[in-house]
Amino acid sequence: MNALRLKLWLALLFVLCTVAIPGLIARHALNVVRAQSARAEASAQVLSAFQRLTVLGYTLHQEKMTDPQAFAKDFDLYIDGVRSHTTSVERYIDKEIRLTEQAPLSSLERDAHIAEDLRQRELARQIGARLERSLKDQPDSQWENPAFKALKGEEREAREFQRGALGTFESVTTVLSWTFAIAVIVGLLGVVWGQRQVIRPLSNLWRGTRAMAEGHYSERVQIAGTTEFRTIAESFNTMASRVEQASDTMRQTNEELERAVIRRTTELAATHRSLERANRLRQQFLADASHELRTPLSVMRSEAEITLRKADAGSGDLRAGLDRVARLSALMAEMIDDMLHVARAEEPMLQTTIAPLDVVAAVRSCVEDFHRLIDTDEGKIAIIETPVSLKIESDQHRLQQVIRIVVDNAVCYSTLPPHVEIAIHQDDDTALLVIADKGDGIAPEDIPHLFQRFRRGAKRPGKGHGLGLSIARSITEALGGTISLESKLHEGTTVSIRLPLLSEPEMADATLA
Repeated sequence: MNALRLKLWLALLFVLCTVAIPGLIARHALNVVRAQSARAEASAQVLSAFQRLTVLGYTLHQEKMTDPQAFAKDFDLYIDGVRSHTTSVERYIDKEIRLTEQAPLSSLERDAHIAEDLRQRELARQIGARLERSLKDQPDSQWENPAFKALKGEEREAREFQRGALGTFESVTTVLSWTFAIAVIVGLLGVVWGQRQVIRPLSNLWRGTRAMAEGHYSERVQIAGTTEFRTIAESFNTMASRVEQASDTMRQTNEELERAVIRRTTELAATHRSLERANRLRQQFLADASHELRTPLSVMRSEAEITLRKADAGSGDLRAGLDRVARLSALMAEMIDDMLHVARAEEPMLQTTIAPLDVVAAVRSCVEDFHRLIDTDEGKIAIIETPVSLKIESDQHRLQQVIRIVVDNAVCYSTLPPHVEIAIHQDDDTALLVIADKGDGIAPEDIPHLFQRFRRGAKRPGKGHGLGLSIARSITEALGGTISLESKLHEGTTVSIRLPLLSEPEMADATLA
């Protein structure tokens, strides 16, 4: 609507300009014509004054020749008449100069006209002075030439003023005619524009709403007209599409309900199977927990009973017994923590915080954590191959937990100083983490069972309860990845972890962030 409002304001401004501009032009031209007419009138007055002065000169010379005695008697009166006529000419010339100064002329034209008027005034004075000397029979009494020159100049100036006024009037008439013609043409174009941009879109909208009212939901409005009408037409078409879709949906309700019943029955069956599996997992978890916790509890009970039976037990025996109880308690706490990890990992939704992260930085952080421990055992851990950065969408804490489990296994189950190498690659649309060690390796018959809970290699030394790789697999699958293991006895073990990379739009958003 803002664009339509702007167009209306522009149209109003155009109308105002169409009316105001010719008015301003006419007013200016009227002022010019009025000024030129005033100057032409003043120039005519000056010309008339020069003519009277010239006629007076000829009349006085004629009087002097026909009746010298009467002329001599009234000589002073005649001289006063000459001076009076000269003063009258100068007064009219001064009036013309004032009008020239007030006229709408350029500075060059104004200066030229004023200079010409000043020359005319000087000629009037020369004519008066020479006429007086001629009447007194003194030399240098040729007054006709300046008089003819002054008359000729004033006649030319008067004609110029008259032509200028007529030319200005004709120019104004031409401009007003062209302005009127342009206004008519623009008005016709405005009518055509209004017909195409306003009237026709309104007619289309009226037909569309009428069709909707009659139940013809497939009717669409032609998109035409200004931006506002196009927007309204698009909104109307969108509404019509939604109404049509709703109508189709209502006609298909029975079929959808039948399919929904079948789908819900299938989902209920799947849910029932999932609940049965969860029940089996719960029973298996309770059995595993009771089996694994029974041994350390029995040992702790035995240690306490043996220590209590010794009536003469000294502080050393008591400390030793309590020390064994404390170690077994720590072992039980570790077992309980691992089993809780397994229980949480096997929940339908593992609690994770998924966000874009740099897998290279996460691996480097884990390697730094293991450096001191492995260096103490005279071993070595290093990243042998990696890109500068590789973005994935994962939970950094969970991912590092998986890496720590794998590296900890490589350290714990090695009779020699541990030697661990980590490589990071981009394989198609996944990030591949390869963690290899040169430890004792795993027997081929044990490899298929290593990712099961409470399963360890039959001949593997070291501590643990066989929960680490199970936890690692559960976390990796919850993160949308996979984990696999390859091993050769007495050569080492290689663990491969695959995690999905960020998609290109997500990677662009993460880069901008």
